[in-house]
This record gives sequence, structure tokens and C-alpha cells, in this order.
Amino acid sequence: MASGLHLFGVLPLDSNRLRVNLFKPGAKSCRMNLYRDGRKIRSFGIPSRINDGMDDVFSACLEGENLISRLNGLSYDFTADGETFVENTAEAITGRDTFGKSGRIRGRFNLSTFDWSGEKRKTIDPADMVLYQMHVRGFTRHHSSGVRNPGTFDGVREKLPYLKKLGVNALMMLPIYDFDETALRPGVDGKKRVNYWGYTGTAFYYAPKASYSSDPLHPGDEFKALVKEIHRQGMNIFLDMFFINQTREFILNCMRYYVVNYHIDGFRLTGEGLSITTLREDPILSHVRFFGNSWEDRPEEREKPMLFEMNDAFQEVARRYVKSDEGQVESFYRGFRTERNGIVKVNYVTGHNGFTLRDLISYDGKHNEANGERNNDGTDYNYSWNCGAEGVTRRKPVLRLRKKQEKNILAMLLLGLPVPMLLAGDEFGNSQKGNNNAYCQDNTITWLDWGLLEKNRDTFDYVRELLELRRSLPIYRREELFVGFDRKGLGAPDISSHGREPWNSSFPFYSRQLGILFYGPYLDNKQGTSYYFAFNMHWESHDFYLPSITKERKWEVVLDTAGEERKTEGLNAERTAFRMEPRSVILLSCPPDTPVKKRRKKPNDSATGGKHKRVSKTASGGK
Repeated sequence: MASGLHLFGVLPLDSNRLRVNLFKPGAKSCRMNLYRDGRKIRSFGIPSRINDGMDDVFSACLEGENLISRLNGLSYDFTADGETFVENTAEAITGRDTFGKSGRIRGRFNLSTFDWSGEKRKTIDPADMVLYQMHVRGFTRHHSSGVRNPGTFDGVREKLPYLKKLGVNALMMLPIYDFDETALRPGVDGKKRVNYWGYTGTAFYYAPKASYSSDPLHPGDEFKALVKEIHRQGMNIFLDMFFINQTREFILNCMRYYVVNYHIDGFRLTGEGLSITTLREDPILSHVRFFGNSWEDRPEEREKPMLFEMNDAFQEVARRYVKSDEGQVESFYRGFRTERNGIVKVNYVTGHNGFTLRDLISYDGKHNEANGERNNDGTDYNYSWNCGAEGVTRRKPVLRLRKKQEKNILAMLLLGLPVPMLLAGDEFGNSQKGNNNAYCQDNTITWLDWGLLEKNRDTFDYVRELLELRRSLPIYRREELFVGFDRKGLGAPDISSHGREPWNSSFPFYSRQLGILFYGPYLDNKQGTSYYFAFNMHWESHDFYLPSITKERKWEVVLDTAGEERKTEGLNAERTAFRMEPRSVILLSCPPDTPVKKRRKKPNDSATGGKHKRVSKTASGGK
């Protein structure tokens, strides 16, 4: 049933009445045409409101017993001065039921109700949020996905237990509304291409895409069922909306429509922008989240953040740092710890536009030949490194290095202070065969190959363990932002940067080493445990001398990406230094000096004394 949030279009009033309002500039007459199974069954005129001084607004009220139920399932369009069209607020579309094929476009009456009972919707705290960017079709279209309806909303719904097990709790979906994927011209090779991502202004924004539904007659209901299950699983859903050449009022009404009708938790705006004041004062949109590339500072929103800022700079600096470029340490440190009053920062290393994580460590250059543009499309600045061989290889030293680089990148992303965003499939080594601009590929290049999940189960487990570690550490849950100095006189700054020598972070251009100390007394935990990250992105091993913050210096290894490749014990006998293997990341913890009162141990007490769970041997090197 239509929400009534917009003034124009097809608007049910009750079970017996339907209001039709159209705005068609310059038109002298207008008719509405009804179809059943593609055949016209009726046509009638829609009068102009010329007597109200609006000669280009056409309006009529249709009445009849059980009119709404009799119209449900029929399709329609309008004719004005010989032009046939569908209004841009149509809530269901027919003619693009099969992805990549387009027929006669008509609106469709979808006037059924939906049962939202048992939804249990909640708003996820940014401190707990882990984003997962996905393409609805590509997520399950591959035959290996094992779902009943591949490439659909229903297919995503079937995979929600997998996502929950992985540890993500917020889905960022590329356009799900009815866009025209057939509008691309053939490539220079003459082959047909499709707009796979959906970033085009040729779209019906109010209508969920019929070709993303296992039942093209009711895509809206299937999408609602997906949203309902997402919320039942304790997750959130955000939509990427590419508004272009649309009025401000259209954009606002469209987003209100999705919030009210589809219970959407927020939007990423990649086209037209809106002011913060407009969003904050809107009675509907002020209750959801918005993702953008930049927002002005709003300190008063710390208690109820609604603005999320995509930290684009982190993508470049993390890629450059992990492949050992010079001059990246200071920028990486700032990206890893970045926070803003009233704004939630979001870090990512990969996204739909660019290399996947596996390709980032497997290719030096792009391989976009399949796009039909002679490999001239897509960025040349990927800041990638193939680790010694281009593309697929069996060379064991290259594969070992790639595995460690993959771990390093995931640790940099998932353990930084900002909200992390994973690209779908990165958790099990998905590849696009070196294509960094797969906007026109609807095939195995962009479809996730779920067979890789078993092949790369260790990567999946590593991501899951990192996210468990993130949830267990007090670093990410604090009442105050880190400021970088000892504002309370507790003995050390709340957060501080270090080189190989403690308290020395001059960030020389040639350096590739970084230490980051989170001082325990400033963390919101009763234990007062401190945490020390160390990054060695040099191709040689180095000793990191640890900051002296306690008398006993009981540093313990929580995470070590060198794993089984570690050649030394790591911590020395006095626990004042740590030998960092080449290109590796560690996380150490250090409890305070204050002794904890011992209690009698029960037979079933954990041997770890209730401390946070460590990452498995795969990630910690057996420490």
C-alpha cells in the first residue's frame, strides 16, 4: 500500500478509492491505460486542474467497490499528447523482470499489505558496527552460493546466518531500485554490456528492482521480507542511492518513503547532496543514518550520531603503507585513530569500485580487457603489489607473502578506531581477475564464488576472530574521544604514537615502523589493561622497544600476523623489546601493576582468568 508521503502518482485512499495526480509540463491532455497480462483492458481521461490555475496538473479519483483489490496486479501507463510514460514515483515496475533485458516499461499496482510483526528493529551503536558492502545480485548469483533463488533478495536473506557468524551487523547495499541496466552502449569489441552497479539517473527510485526478486510480481514484498529478517537478526541495512538530476523535494520524499514503507536504517548519498540542517530537522529522516564523503562538524550529535563520513584517504594510505612505500607512517597513524566530534568515521581498503582484497595483493596493474575499452578504463593508481608474481601463481614464497599481507590489511582495517567496512567476498579471497572497474560485468567476474570459502577457510576464520577481538577490547567503547595527551594526569597520554624507540614518533620519511599505545587507565574497563599495536611494514625485521608503563612490564601477545613464519621468540626475557618480523602487525596487552585480589578458583574456571579471548594460533603464531 502506498505510504502517502508524496503528492503525485498513484495514491490509494482506502479499499474503494484511488487518487491519481500527475504533473506533466506543457501537456494539453492525459489518459491512463490499464493492462492485464500485457493487453490493454481500459483507457480513460485524467482531467486537468486548469480551473485551479494548474493546467499542467492532471488529477482524478477512481472509485468502486473493492477497487484496490481488483486493481492489484494490473499494470498501467499514461499517455499525454501522444507520449506514453510512467510517473517517476511508481512503486512497482514491469518490463525489466529479467536482469539485462528490457521490454515495455509500465507501472504495476502492488497494493498488498505486509506483516511487520516480530521485526524487533534496533539501532546499532557505532562502537559495535561493522559494515559489509554488497551487490544484491552478485552476492548469490553464482551457482556455488547454494541458495534456492540465486541473485535475489531472498538469496541474501538465506545468507544472513553466514553474515552473522562472520561478525558483520550492517549491510551497505548498492542500488536496489529499478534502474535501467541496458542503457550502456556496446564496447569497442561490439559486445553487449550492462550497467551492473546501477549508478544511472535512468531509474524508478521508488520501485525495488523486479529482477532482484524471485517473484517479479512482488519485488517489494520480497525486499520487505529481507529487511524484516535483517532486523530480526539484530542487523541494520543501508541503501546506496545515486540521485542525479532530481529535485531536493523528490530526494527527500523518496528517502522518507523507504524509511516508512521499508524500514530502512539509512542511506549513502553518492549523487546530489543535502544539508545537515535539512536532515536533522526532518521528522522522519532525523531518525536514520546518512553516509557521505564529508560533513561539517556537529559536536552536539555525539549522543545520537546520524552522520557517517567515508574516510577515503585511509584506502590510499593503508594500501601504500602495507606495500612498504616511504612517507606513509604518519598518515596511516592518523587514519587508524581518526575520530570527529559528532561525526562517525568509516574506514575501508576495498570497495565495489576498484580491486578486491585478493586482487590488491595479486596484481600490480589493472586487467580490464573484458570491459571492451581496451583496458583504458579504471584508475591506474591502485597502490597494489603482486608480491612477486602477476595474478594466479603456484610459487609458494609468493603465496605465503600474499597470505601475510592479507592478514596485515585486515588487521589494519578491522582494528582501527573508525567503523570498518568490508567488501563482500574479501573474507574468503574473492577475485575479479584483476578487473578494477567491473561496472559492466554481469558474470563470474563479479559474482562471488562461494567455493572459495572452503578453499580459504583460514581467511574467513581470521576475519571472524578479528571481529570477535574488536568486540572484546575496551578501545572502541569510550565516553570521551582520544586527544593524544595526559589530560587527567594518569601517567601517560590516552593514545600515543611511537617508533622503534618508545615515545619517539618523529615519523622520518624513510621509516616504515609505527607503534600505537592505548593507555589502560583511560579505557573504560575495570582492569586498566593497556594495549600496544606495532606495525613493521619494512622488508627487514626490527626490534621494537616497548614503552615502560608498568613496573612489571607484563606484555602479552594478543595478535601476531607473522604467525608460523616467526623466526624468533618475539618478546625478550625482560619483556622490554619485541622482535618484529618483516611486514607484520602485532597487538600486545599489559595489565596494571595493581594486584587483583585472588579468589578461590572453582573447578570450571577458565585458565585465562576471564581475560579477553585471544586470536587463534593461525593469527597469533601460537603465542
